[in-house]
Amino acid sequence: MKKLISILFLFSLFLPTLLFSQNSAEPNPSAQEGTNATPPEETPSDEEQISSTVKKLIGFIRYKKNEKAIAIIHVKQFSNQLLKSSGKISDADRKDFEEAISEFIVHRSFPIAHKYFDKIDINYEKPVIKGDNATLASSIIWNGSERITFSWILSKIDGTWYVTDFLNEGKYASETNRTKSVDPSIKKNGIKQTIALIKREAKN
Repeated sequence: MKKLISILFLFSLFLPTLLFSQNSAEPNPSAQEGTNATPPEETPSDEEQISSTVKKLIGFIRYKKNEKAIAIIHVKQFSNQLLKSSGKISDADRKDFEEAISEFIVHRSFPIAHKYFDKIDINYEKPVIKGDNATLASSIIWNGSERITFSWILSKIDGTWYVTDFLNEGKYASETNRTKSVDPSIKKNGIKQTIALIKREAKN
């Protein structure tokens, strides 16, 4: 039981895997200045929004702005992926599970991610978009020579792009965490005890 959540979200951070996210909209400048109307800004393309979403997430993590960072992650969708093979779960338990996962990300995942992302430059490829889903391949140079590649998985939800998963070496963070942590725990301990364990791990 103590090992239950030991790998949860460490796979979604970096080595061996990473995170997921939601776009944080920035306020638009005033449409008018004096009596002259400012020309309306063009809406950024999906490619620009996708890249901006991930870069904002990394920036917020670097500057320890956890509330803004967690707003970029669509925790509900990620949580649903973690629970997709767990059978019938009440709406109340799903909400509690989602809140527990959010707490874990903020208190355990972000501090670890900060250590990796604080002074490392990330290279981004052109995103591959399929409908309302996208993959943004990225890479870093680790220890001065080792090139590590990974991909951010994003979904467009209610018109906004969010990071919803992470892909590394052909494995999704949600799938890894589900099969190695969440499914075994729910099968052994039930959903409520699993939620309690995640919350306890988030505080340690």
